[in-house]
Amino acid sequence: MQAAVFHGPRDIRLTDVADPTPQTGEVLIKVQRAGICGSDLNRFHYGSHPWPPGFIMGHEFCGEIAALGPDVSAWQVGQQVVVEPTLYCGACFYCQQGYHNRCVDFVRRGITGSGTNGGFAEYVCVPAYQPHVRPPELSVDVGALVEPTAVSVHGWRLAALEQPDSVVVVGLGNIGLLAVLVAKTRGAGQIIAIGKYAPRQELARVYGASLVLEPNDPRLQERIVEHTDGLGAALVLEAAGTPSSLRTAVEAARKGGKIVVLGVFHEEVALDYRMILLSEKQILGSLIYQRQDFADAIAILAAGQIDKRRHITAELPLQDIVTRGFIPLSERKAEHIKIQIAPHG
Repeated sequence: MQAAVFHGPRDIRLTDVADPTPQTGEVLIKVQRAGICGSDLNRFHYGSHPWPPGFIMGHEFCGEIAALGPDVSAWQVGQQVVVEPTLYCGACFYCQQGYHNRCVDFVRRGITGSGTNGGFAEYVCVPAYQPHVRPPELSVDVGALVEPTAVSVHGWRLAALEQPDSVVVVGLGNIGLLAVLVAKTRGAGQIIAIGKYAPRQELARVYGASLVLEPNDPRLQERIVEHTDGLGAALVLEAAGTPSSLRTAVEAARKGGKIVVLGVFHEEVALDYRMILLSEKQILGSLIYQRQDFADAIAILAAGQIDKRRHITAELPLQDIVTRGFIPLSERKAEHIKIQIAPHG
């Protein structure tokens, strides 16, 4: 079969590899759609530490069950599924409590597509505990958006706020836009989105933002206060993963407000802890998702909430994954929100 094998920074090679065969506890997935994620792009730039190169990336994917391992009875060949890529030991304290994303072996195991082979291939074997049924009303392209949607669902659940009167989302990439959508479906009052580029700003409005602000607006924080009854936001979802975006998020929260960090940072961040202390703001780290978050994300997207014409900005054959996928994203071309790969055309 054809696969895009990661060999190191800026070195992804389309290769003929042996067709995978499901082992005990595994199912074989015929990949229908796979999205290029920001973490895939980071590996393309910086490498895959702590996982050695030589694997196939891609953890946002859906497909069809093509074969079953010898002991798998919960699935049938031909079922349409979305893959939740979390890998976990199942035996540690956290796994026993259902917090698979906190598994003590998480860093070594990673997720399918990080250190182990993922969805940038025609076929991939995954543990039989990973798939979720893809309902008929969820198309394959939107199905490949479930994984990043689950990231925001998990962050929202960690915040544990019932219909907050105001939510700020910082960053309007794929995760940020989906965070706006999740906030709307969860009953948020006013949603303020902060991000660049007109197409993304317009999509944020479509997904429920009542106000969209530029991150370099010199009156940014004043405007947030003005539109939240002089208080600041009850909940802030940080979805950009930069030092400036986290500082913006902390400043945007009201006294006693919550900041949930969805973005992945690659540099140290300095914050004014005294200001956090004196205003009793809470900063919550959010690591991927749990199984219920994934199921909730499927339900949200199956309800037809995505404007896929504008959100999915390119669908490419596998052979174009580098030239028309990773390279344009590396150049940060603003017209792209989500690029997906169709390995079978």
